[in-house]
Parts: sequence; structure tokens; C-alpha cells
Amino acid sequence: MHSKIFILSLILIISACKTREDIAREQMVDNIAVQVSDSQKLSADITVRMQSIEERLNSITGKVEETEYNTGQTIESKMKGVEERLAVMETNYEAQTKQLSAIEGKLKQQDEYLQNVLKTLQGLSSKPKKVKAKSPYQAAMSEYKRGRYKTAEPMLEDLLSKKLSSGQKARVTHNLGMINYMNKNNKKALIYFSQLFTKYPKSGYNKNGLFFLAKTFERLGQKEEAKQTLNELIAKWPKAKQVKKAKALLGKL
Repeated sequence: MHSKIFILSLILIISACKTREDIAREQMVDNIAVQVSDSQKLSADITVRMQSIEERLNSITGKVEETEYNTGQTIESKMKGVEERLAVMETNYEAQTKQLSAIEGKLKQQDEYLQNVLKTLQGLSSKPKKVKAKSPYQAAMSEYKRGRYKTAEPMLEDLLSKKLSSGQKARVTHNLGMINYMNKNNKKALIYFSQLFTKYPKSGYNKNGLFFLAKTFERLGQKEEAKQTLNELIAKWPKAKQVKKAKALLGKL
């Protein structure tokens, strides 16, 4: 009886042990299933992410290729523009070169012409110029103009005996009167200025001659003669520049 109970107990224990192993196995299977499920979810998530990354890479690759294409087009366009400009510059350079050559040719011709002109001028300048000798009248007047009165006076006196026109004689007489007036040779000045008026009354030199004749009278203290001479000047040449001085001198006499 006791042996039967023991065997039943043993059978129950063995049965209980199997049940626990089964439970443990089932739990392990469940855990593995859960892990597999999680792994599958993770794998799916990774796959989605990889696809997203791949799409982004494709997008970036497309943009890069587009950029490279556009850049290539831009560079090609710019290079084409540069080539066109270079072609225009070469054309302009050739045209300018031709113009410069033409200008250089003209300058060369002008230089040759100028050289010939210079040679001609040098040839002319090397030839001795014939100096036309001055006449005695011209020489005397030249000395008078330069203020060389000591040299001019004897030359002018010598001209009085020469054959001259009335105008030339009047000028010689006037200049002799002026030289003597400046040298304070009052008597000789009176003679020359008086001869100028009496011999050549229509000569324009009398405008100045009469004025200095009056001043010579004034020097000698002959005021009445001076007044008569000034009045003669004013009456005969009222528009002469000496008239203003003559009237001023009259007011002092």
C-alpha cells in the first residue's frame, strides 16, 4: 500500500517537473518571439531610415550634378564671351597697327620734307647777305633817332647843302633846331626854327617847331615874341597836340 502511494507521488512529481520545464520553455519561446518581433520592427525602422538617407543622397547627387552642369554651362558661356572679345581686340589691334604704319609713313615724309627745307635755309643763311648801304640822309636820321646828337649834327648840317626834297629839308632843319635847343644853343635854335617856318610854312614839322621856337624866346626873355609864336601855332594848327601845351605856356607868360 505504501509502495503504491510512493509510486503515485513519484509520478505526480515527475509530471509536475515536466510542466515547469514546459512553462519555462514556453516563456523562453515567448521571449524569443518578442525579441524577434522587436528585431523585425528595428530592422523595418532601419530600412525606412536607409531609404530616406538614400533618397536624400539621390537628391543631393542630383543637385550636385545639376550644379556641375550649370557651372559648366556658365564657364563655357564665359569662355565663349572671352574668345569673342579677344577676336574683336585682335581685329582692332590690326586696324590700329595699319593706322600707325600709315602715320609713321606720313611722319617720315614730313621729316624728309623738313630736312630738305632746313638744308635749303642753311644754304640761304650761309650766303652772305648784301647789306644795302644807307644814304647820307638815312644815316643822319638813324643817328638822330638813336640820340647820338654829336654825331648827327654835322651830318645834318652837311645835308643842307645836298639835293633833297622839300620834305626832307624841312625834317633836317627841324632836327637841327631840336639838337641846338636841347644843347641850349638858343641863337642857333632860333635860326633853324625860324628857317623852318619861313622856308617850309606848310610842313607839319612846324607844329613842333613853332612851339619850341616860342620856348626859345621864353628862355631869352622875349615874352612878346613867344606869345606871337604860340598864337600863330594855335591859329594855324588848332587841332595839333602841341596846342594844349601852347595854351598852358601862354597862361604863364
